[in-house]
Amino acid sequence: MMNFPHRVLGVRARMAQAELDAEGQTLSPAVSALVISNLDNVRYLTGFSGSNGLVVLTATDAIFFTDGRYQLQAEREVPGFTRVILPQGTALAAAAGKWLVESGLRDAGFEGGHLTFNGFKTLEGAVEGKATLAGRSGVVESVREVKEPEEIIKIKAAVALADACFDHLCNFIRPGRTEKEIAWEIEVFCRTNGATRLGFDCIIGSAENGAFIHGRAGERVLGSSGGPEFVLCDYGCELDGYHSDITRTFVIGGQPTDRMREIYQTVQKAQQAGIDAIKPGVAGRDVDAVVRGVIRDAGFGEMGHGTGHGLGRLVHDVPLPTFSPLATVVLRPGIVATVEPGIYIENLGGVRIEDDIVVTETGVEVLNRATKDLLVLE
Repeated sequence: MMNFPHRVLGVRARMAQAELDAEGQTLSPAVSALVISNLDNVRYLTGFSGSNGLVVLTATDAIFFTDGRYQLQAEREVPGFTRVILPQGTALAAAAGKWLVESGLRDAGFEGGHLTFNGFKTLEGAVEGKATLAGRSGVVESVREVKEPEEIIKIKAAVALADACFDHLCNFIRPGRTEKEIAWEIEVFCRTNGATRLGFDCIIGSAENGAFIHGRAGERVLGSSGGPEFVLCDYGCELDGYHSDITRTFVIGGQPTDRMREIYQTVQKAQQAGIDAIKPGVAGRDVDAVVRGVIRDAGFGEMGHGTGHGLGRLVHDVPLPTFSPLATVVLRPGIVATVEPGIYIENLGGVRIEDDIVVTETGVEVLNRATKDLLVLE
């Protein structure tokens, strides 16, 4: 029995549908087989946790390709699939193409957004013109967009660990610490308490460094400006295969100025407005527009990034983007995402507040419990 037969059924249903553009014109036809090369999608369908795997799905067959290093692992992790074990170094795409030809299949899709050019040429060479290949985008991702109840439980556990780390940081962050010390403390705390790894390198920006939207922790000493400073901390962890992503901004080195309070309160207001706008049937870009409007109306110009992204097996998961001027997604129950507006002022710093949310049948559930009050750490 497969680990996730319902996921396989969902992908098979999508394979049988043509890929259409916004005007309803066919971009790619329905396909009899789909070559799935993106490892995250392979893991989603099979449960395989190794580093080299490929799946071919048809209406009746489910074939998993890997190499000899993973034979025992595949036997344990990939039940229900026909497992093809290849010598190490064999191109999985070549083996998949050969299987398509031997099975008499005349058309097959491949993950156009993931398969490399060399991988495509290998697949193309293996089918020897006996099957038509069509690039298909987002087939597995369209199934992955809505998280299953069991997935949401795991995401909530990862979020709870990030919140516990926040509580720890409230007692750790002080003037005299460096940004790198804070980043290391986050990693030690999360791993000590069960995380497999961090979801990404911690973004720790104190004072003027916080104006770098995706800055990394450096050697700067907190409080070295001699006055109040923002300290932006953006981090997340992976727990049991699922991620959290949280940002909180503190003040250290004294009471915040009126300008600092204005910036913080504007971000807080923008985030709450975005959260209040989330419900099924709402376009992701409309949520983003609400958030941007609050920041713009307060006189802080255009926000330099999207309001939020999908969250799940990846820290930037589908739907991607979720809340952005470029987002095309319409919200459905079970979509999990972040809401993370920010304001960044050169030579002063940055404020970002980020929570993880799940769209419910009636609205939205905020998963984080860490306070969003402006905390001054002395």
